Amino acid sequence: MQVGRRRWATLAMLGAVAAAAASCGDRGATDKTVVIALGDDADVIFPLLWTRTPGRVYTELMFDKLADIGAAQNTIGDAGYEPRLATSWTWAPDSLSIAFHLDPRARWQDSVPVRAADVRFAFQVYTDPRTGASSGGDMAKIADSVTVTDSLTATVWYKRRTPEQFHAIAYNLVPLPEHLLGAVPHDSLRTSAFARHPVGNGPFRFVAWEPSVRFELGASATYARGRPKLDRVVFTIFKDASALARAVFAGDADFVEVLQPDDAAEAARHPDVRLVPSPRYEYGFLSFNLRAPDGRAPSPIFADRRMRRALTMAVDRAAIVRNVYDSLGARSFGPFTRRQWSADTTIAELPYDTTAAARTLDSLGWTRGADGVRARGGMRLAFTITVMATNRSRPRAAELVQQQLARAGVEAKIDLLDGRAFGDRLASHAFDAALFSWSTSPSPSGLTQTWKSDAYRPKSPF
Repeated sequence: MQVGRRRWATLAMLGAVAAAAASCGDRGATDKTVVIALGDDADVIFPLLWTRTPGRVYTELMFDKLADIGAAQNTIGDAGYEPRLATSWTWAPDSLSIAFHLDPRARWQDSVPVRAADVRFAFQVYTDPRTGASSGGDMAKIADSVTVTDSLTATVWYKRRTPEQFHAIAYNLVPLPEHLLGAVPHDSLRTSAFARHPVGNGPFRFVAWEPSVRFELGASATYARGRPKLDRVVFTIFKDASALARAVFAGDADFVEVLQPDDAAEAARHPDVRLVPSPRYEYGFLSFNLRAPDGRAPSPIFADRRMRRALTMAVDRAAIVRNVYDSLGARSFGPFTRRQWSADTTIAELPYDTTAAARTLDSLGWTRGADGVRARGGMRLAFTITVMATNRSRPRAAELVQQQLARAGVEAKIDLLDGRAFGDRLASHAFDAALFSWSTSPSPSGLTQTWKSDAYRPKSPF
């Protein structure tokens, strides 16, 4: 079931980011620090091993990719890609290899030069199934190996030519310091000391981490592309989503990336605060667990595709989006956003049709009891929807889903959890249904990387 959402509202203190000047607390005028309010924290600080969005945010500030997607958001070929660790690249005549030429100024934050061997090492780490890297399987399907031509040239050898073969490596392969990690078993990287105190090569360096409280980065003086304008970036973690905006209103934080819809009116009453529209590659949905709680047997409710279709038709998704997000959200057409150039908005959706939903449930043997709840063979049609309580919009959406399912004879309970407990529940697959959102990439292949069965990873919520 797709409960679509496009997050448009972000909130920032005037000039805090653009001018890189601090504005909160009693910091001095020359203190170029930005404090960012977050509703969740990372589980691990290691490129491609995180399962929570803050982990990606932290690592992308500390580690550079070979190249980054340009303003056009193109992922086909290499048109528009911006150099990062690689200053240039050379395609072989048959397009089955690409030589990436590294910036000779690039340094790890312990002053050791970044070398082609680090690219090769990272490829070996990510494509090793024992590592559990989020993009490792897709790299292994496309690329065969990475060789070191010289200390500053890493050549990627591809198994076949594909439209996104450049993207798969240049954007997703994050070089790792072999001199620090070469002796660590790949299946221990997630719990290694490096994952708690990483050494990167990007614009910011690790300073301190107090899990679920605070994460701090400092400017890297050795960054090849020049020292960043900011001196520090501090992430303050709040368990209460309403506290995120209040921290900015009170001057205790400079920026919050996602603004709850009902905070927008309050923001307008603060002259030193402005809203900045920021389209995101994110969509919200209700996920059904197709396995029983023991993880071995199929779910007695959700394993049947006809049941999932009936539950979807029983819910008015457009009304939920309108009631929860007003004009700040849009109903999705599938596991992608309208911002993606590959998005197909002509897809025929399952309609909101309570009559058809009831007819399907009847045909499956789920009949209404005296209390209005359907049952079959003595089993009630009941399940729990797990929701992250720190995002106020999601509990509201869950309540509307609950009410609409009740009219169809389905008993849905809501289980509200904080961000960490919710993430753990998803990772262990210990839920009936879960309402949450997913951030994808501009790449069309992001769809298959998330939803195909061969993309399954032990720590994935799917």
